[in-house]
Amino acid sequence: MLETIWDTANRRQVERDSPERAACRATRCLPGEIAPHVLLPGDPGRARLIAEQYFDNGQLVMANREFHSYTGTYKGLPVSVISTGLGSPGAAMVMQDLPRLGVRAAIRVGTCGTPDPDLRPGDVIVATGAVRDEGASKKHMPDIFPAVPDFDLTAALLGAARTLTDRAAYGLVLTSDGFRYPGLAEESALYAGAGVRGVDMECSAIMVLGQVCKVPSACILSVDGHTGNVAAGKLAPDGEARDRGIRTAITAALDAFVAIGQSHHG
Repeated sequence: MLETIWDTANRRQVERDSPERAACRATRCLPGEIAPHVLLPGDPGRARLIAEQYFDNGQLVMANREFHSYTGTYKGLPVSVISTGLGSPGAAMVMQDLPRLGVRAAIRVGTCGTPDPDLRPGDVIVATGAVRDEGASKKHMPDIFPAVPDFDLTAALLGAARTLTDRAAYGLVLTSDGFRYPGLAEESALYAGAGVRGVDMECSAIMVLGQVCKVPSACILSVDGHTGNVAAGKLAPDGEARDRGIRTAITAALDAFVAIGQSHHG
């Protein structure tokens, strides 16, 4: 059993504000504490679940605000997971820390809604690019700059997902600062008509900052419902299907890291 975040955070409350740790403003981690391959869920609880249920010897490294970091191994490969919190600002801050920590690849494992009637809760989407309908990435690169993932990492991710499920899709996602807002139904229809498969709140920031920070990045998302339901006020996700998709996404991301790691050493 991992140490509780409460106990560890209290023990390190002073240490995490030291100049050495504050150099990584979001994570407060030090070089050597984070593995070269990192999963990026939004939810700190999901980060803990990954460390407990998927890592061998998973250990809590640091808990700072919504940024909770764990390190362990998966099939012999050193891996870490860092939660980014909700939305693109936190995701961008974490991405900025990763080069200092020696990270060579990062994969977002999260959830999304879908405007695509052919997709259903529990499906997974591997993002091939993102609409930048958020503000954080625009502080780093102008609107004209595209949000695209690393090709090799994305190909490995899609290949791994397809070995796990026949419900693995790929395509564009829309990353927004809003969850439910006026115009959501109309926007969803517009973007769905252009091939957008999912709607989330972090992917485009991770892709753009991945390019800026030179950390290869990719994104895989579990569908938890349709955007039309959210627009109509039906906010409850299909939790069971979402969690099934999340398990697929986590395993696919870790298997992609193993494949990439083997290719780097082959």
